[in-house]
Amino acid sequence: MHSLSSFIASASIFLVLGLSLIQDANVDAHSWLDCSNMLPSGTCAGYPVGYPTRANPDINTLYTYLISGRPPMAPVCQPGRQDIFPGNNPSDLPPASVTPGQTLHLTWEANGHLNDVQSPADFRTKVDVYWTGVPNSLIHTRSELSQPSLLLQSMDFATPQNCDDPANPNTVCHGYVTVPQGTAPGKYQMVWYWTFDKNPVGEEYSTCFEVDVVAPLAKRSRNKSIRRRL
Repeated sequence: MHSLSSFIASASIFLVLGLSLIQDANVDAHSWLDCSNMLPSGTCAGYPVGYPTRANPDINTLYTYLISGRPPMAPVCQPGRQDIFPGNNPSDLPPASVTPGQTLHLTWEANGHLNDVQSPADFRTKVDVYWTGVPNSLIHTRSELSQPSLLLQSMDFATPQNCDDPANPNTVCHGYVTVPQGTAPGKYQMVWYWTFDKNPVGEEYSTCFEVDVVAPLAKRSRNKSIRRRL
């Protein structure tokens, strides 16, 4: 009887600890994309869809989009805020605008989840950026992310190599995505997707952003000249 009681007590402790870990993962882990095109001057020239800005004290509640448990049909964009296309960005928080071949400089905060990477073999969590590569074409559900053709770029989430100040839990981190040469002008949806997975059942966070791809200036000028002659 004593052995059975001890077993039950031990099992109860492990269950409580396990639930605590899962709850802690859900509460403590969070991040989102802040800027989709940071200029060399330090000015952000592109913002995600529905971005409330860091000046909003409720940004953590408003903008953290957790996908828990790896459900295949989970929306990749936060319903009601980021699943709007074309986006509803206000004029002072415009989407990124680039030409084919241009590189977008993405920024986000580590929020206490920096991996102290010292060698290429060390573990680190990853951010993947997805798109369809087709104007006005959307990724709707998590299951679609399994298609290799949708992965545009993979990068570290937070390491000493891609973050400004590893000693600061809220240090700004950086990633880069190049829009392929030959991309047709138009509006594109992109998905910033962080696989954190501290919770072993699956813990992922996403931010959706829009990119306006425009023709290079020389090509636009040439097209205008042709239209005038016609």
